[in-house]
Amino acid sequence: MSGLRKIFRFARARDGNTVIEFAIIAPAFLLLLLGTMEFARLLWTQSTLQQAVEAASRCASVNTSTCDNQSDTQTYAANQMYGLTVSSSVFTVTLNTACGNLVSASMPFNFVVSGLFPWTPTVKAQSCFPLNQN
Repeated sequence: MSGLRKIFRFARARDGNTVIEFAIIAPAFLLLLLGTMEFARLLWTQSTLQQAVEAASRCASVNTSTCDNQSDTQTYAANQMYGLTVSSSVFTVTLNTACGNLVSASMPFNFVVSGLFPWTPTVKAQSCFPLNQN
């Protein structure tokens, strides 16, 4: 009878359940948390890149003293990337096109936790601003 009591006592014991539950749930929770942060950073980079090309195309059309050639417009666009440091060579500037001054950009995005995401997406943005009518 004492062997049966030990089995029942063992079955009712709850010591260590929390550790086991945490060990099962923690990897999924961390993957969700890190994935959310990485994709939020990807969207932030896309938004910042789009804002930079829009500002640069507007500068090339309206503020010709600051953005009077392709090199100056590329430098201006690179300076508009708030919180990110990128080379001005990321930006392609085409002045006086049919739609106005066209600025486009394409750059690879590297995840911080690259082991979770085995690919490198390319962030692209483009903006065309009509020429100054003065």
